Amino acid sequence: MATSSAQPVARPTTTTTATGANGEPSDRPARGGTGGNSWGRSDRNIDMVMLGDICFRTWYSSYYGKEVLGDISGNSSSAKGGQQQDGKTNGTTTTTVQGAAKDSDNNNASGAKTSSGGRRGDRDNNPPMLDRLYVCPCCFKYSKELVTWWEHVRVCERRGFVPGQKIYVHPKGKRTVLVPSGQPVPKHSRGKRGGAGQKMVEEVVQDEGEWSIWEVDGETDVLFCQNLSLFAKLFLDNKSVFFDVTGFNYFLLVYTPPAPPPDPNAEVAEIVRPRSQIVGFFSKEKMSWDNNNLACILVFPPWQRKGLGALLIGVSYEISRREGLLGGPEKPISDLGKKGYKRFWAGEIARWLLSLEPSSSSAGETVVDVGECSQATWIAAEDCLLVLREMGVVEDAGKGPPRAARAQEQSKAAEDSGNGNGNGNGNGSGTAAAPEPEVEPVQRVRISQQAVRAWVAANNISLEKACDPNGFVEGYAMKKVVSEEPA
Repeated sequence: MATSSAQPVARPTTTTTATGANGEPSDRPARGGTGGNSWGRSDRNIDMVMLGDICFRTWYSSYYGKEVLGDISGNSSSAKGGQQQDGKTNGTTTTTVQGAAKDSDNNNASGAKTSSGGRRGDRDNNPPMLDRLYVCPCCFKYSKELVTWWEHVRVCERRGFVPGQKIYVHPKGKRTVLVPSGQPVPKHSRGKRGGAGQKMVEEVVQDEGEWSIWEVDGETDVLFCQNLSLFAKLFLDNKSVFFDVTGFNYFLLVYTPPAPPPDPNAEVAEIVRPRSQIVGFFSKEKMSWDNNNLACILVFPPWQRKGLGALLIGVSYEISRREGLLGGPEKPISDLGKKGYKRFWAGEIARWLLSLEPSSSSAGETVVDVGECSQATWIAAEDCLLVLREMGVVEDAGKGPPRAARAQEQSKAAEDSGNGNGNGNGNGSGTAAAPEPEVEPVQRVRISQQAVRAWVAANNISLEKACDPNGFVEGYAMKKVVSEEPA
């Protein structure tokens, strides 16, 4: 099995996302997009990837070493030395390339024209492509040789080892997923591969097995995290950290199917341990000066559209809350990633808004400020403001005391009105109440809860929490309170 060792590259400057689940972030390129490649970017260097027993197409190029990309003679009828050659086998164009993939901008700098008619023109005019890369579903080691890969996978799967430690188990329940309806979708544009697709419909399913999150230290499991990052680059356009992984923690989304029922005909009951499957992950810097709670997120394509991206985002925010750090994903976020985050933010903010006591019972209106919204949801203030504006359900309420200060004033007024004894004897203690500090007014907005409900329904926003705080290991990431009592 091939492994990777290379010089570190620059840290990411953009949150890279690809989860594609019910409006969750997905960086999958539009079919029939730039370069005429109907399934991905025209500068891809690997066509298909075999992850365990599942084979699927890549979206972008990745920086696998020349031991994989430098000689693909096993997929070509002719390959000599390190020179680039084209060959044809069974009607498909196969190629060899010397060295690892370069940056996509460099790949497009040759000025070669690309064909918009289909894959044949893409392969003729763009850098060579490995037909298939075999990846171990357990440790993500890789090979271009089927036999070598399969011998490794059999041993690795028997171990059933998941690196790191389990920190979260998601409670079983019902989820809404998108499934094919069997009805074709009309073809809207030319150049799409495979004709019309299938219409997707929502279906409520009951969870079986276990969904869990495992934390892996990039400094402890260096090779695993490097291989995982290289695999993730096949589906992330902007990911730029592959080898210098020691400064990151990786949070794996793992599915463990239920154990099979025992065989009643067996003489000796054999305990069969179900094999866990890593289906996605997100990474997080160990030390972030901007309090970023996420650097990169990916749900592997075969497991997208199942609500798993929202689970990963929810876990990242719950960890931030436990650490006492108000933050968010690394900025700037890609356009597609922003769509998924907006849906998550909208669900959290809408659920909080609808839980407030309305200031006006007749209209169901309440007055809030952005800082209060941020503190209640643990979402950065600028992200709260972005969502509130896009909801279109807010009105300017001018400046005034924050909601907490107003509630405190009302409580104090109620106490003062109910504590008078009315004896009028004039025997006061002479102790004056300490003056309370003035509260600086803040900019507030008036929100109609009825309008919030209508917006949630119109945009199909879920008000259920994506992550259950009770699912974490007891005490995980909890901020320790320093005792001030003398020893």
